[in-house]
Amino acid sequence: MPAPRALTIDLEGQQVKVYRNLKNGLFSVQFGGLVVAHLATVQLRGVSFKVTESARQRVLAQRQRNVHAYAIGIYTSAAQPEATEPISYNPYQAGHFFRVEDQAPIHSATAVVLSNGKAYASAQASQLF
Repeated sequence: MPAPRALTIDLEGQQVKVYRNLKNGLFSVQFGGLVVAHLATVQLRGVSFKVTESARQRVLAQRQRNVHAYAIGIYTSAAQPEATEPISYNPYQAGHFFRVEDQAPIHSATAVVLSNGKAYASAQASQLF
């Protein structure tokens, strides 16, 4: 795995978009439309999960990966101990993020930890639809 590209700006308290970079195995952090870091671990508060359906349809039709699913939230360096519910996303399985345990859709969470290619959300306050 390549070395993470550290943050060069202070993002504490700023809204960011994060996606898993399938080429380098890290999480890419976008701020202001630009990728500002590639990190092994990212912690967010007040998170919504977004999937661009038209881009997902291109993935299904072309069988070629593209960036179309994000966790959008407030970047924090504070530990998020309540984020322990494993969540995932697979464009071939569903058009939304889901809980690993029961495949239930998840659209938002109070806290999320993205670490080592895995995602964990706060179970008690997540919105399931």
